[in-house]
Amino acid sequence: MTEKRPIDKLRESAGGMNVGDVSDGEITGMMTIATRLYIIKEKAIYLIAMADDIDPQRTRADIPNTQQLVINSGSDSEIVRRILLTARELFRENRLIEEIEWNSVLLKTLEISKDAIAAQEILDEYMKLKIVADASTTPPQGRGFRMPAIPGLEARVKSFVQKIEHVVQGIYKTCMLFYPDEMRKAGKFLEGFATVVEARYSEQDQFTLFAKNLANFGKLIRNVRHCIEHPNITQRLELRDYQLTADRILEEPMIRVIHDETPIERVPVGEFMQEIMAQLLNGTELLLAYLAARHTATTSHFFVVVGEIPEDQRGSDGVRFGYLINIGGVLQRLG
Repeated sequence: MTEKRPIDKLRESAGGMNVGDVSDGEITGMMTIATRLYIIKEKAIYLIAMADDIDPQRTRADIPNTQQLVINSGSDSEIVRRILLTARELFRENRLIEEIEWNSVLLKTLEISKDAIAAQEILDEYMKLKIVADASTTPPQGRGFRMPAIPGLEARVKSFVQKIEHVVQGIYKTCMLFYPDEMRKAGKFLEGFATVVEARYSEQDQFTLFAKNLANFGKLIRNVRHCIEHPNITQRLELRDYQLTADRILEEPMIRVIHDETPIERVPVGEFMQEIMAQLLNGTELLLAYLAARHTATTSHFFVVVGEIPEDQRGSDGVRFGYLINIGGVLQRLG
């Protein structure tokens, strides 16, 4: 028997490290994606790489285990909970039919989460600036009035729309993992996805109705981006900072989408962003549930379905959808 080298003893010995710092909160979970370990804290997510991951041939004893921040939000985040942690609950080995590369799905949801969080950060910063602008507004002095303003308003809206469109692209690529051949033939972005779902499951199937709504949302976002990047007389944005009306009313920043297919009438910028984020979260969370439900592996032991987890059975992460089995006429979460 070959005696172990000092580096072998070192690499195979017990060890530990503090992940992040106290500002990240407590560790609330972990997940593995394609053999890579992610530690989930309340306010951050870290990627862990062991020394053997970096130096698999064990050539240097001074190679450390590493940690790297990948998302500056954690389990406290609604986005992380409803997208990434929902994916962790639904896309697992032995839960889905063999044809589905569940690790690829998890990687896509990780990227979707990053872009969605980036969009939310833009929204949060805008709302903070608006609070400051509102609070700093003073009454007119004589016939003069200093108008409030949001610094970099146009750039903020453009960045927000770009991040949302990146999420929609990620959603499309996620769907492609489940219906690759059919979607390549169908084309037309998420409209093609809706066509494939309808062909598979019938016109009145709930998944079909959902897919059509998701496709409409995707078309809206893509058209808004076209308005920004390719403006013309029939497709453009009307974006205005604070305005004083003839009725002496101070209007908050407003946006209007001029487009033949997907117009949006004048609405406050903050409300526009909030509604987009709400639709994005609802759509992504439900999509993950539908995809898992339609690709669940059969088992000879139980009849397993994907559904909404009863509130008293949800874990500390608050994930809404999971695998359920019927025990004595009562749906129970399958851990």
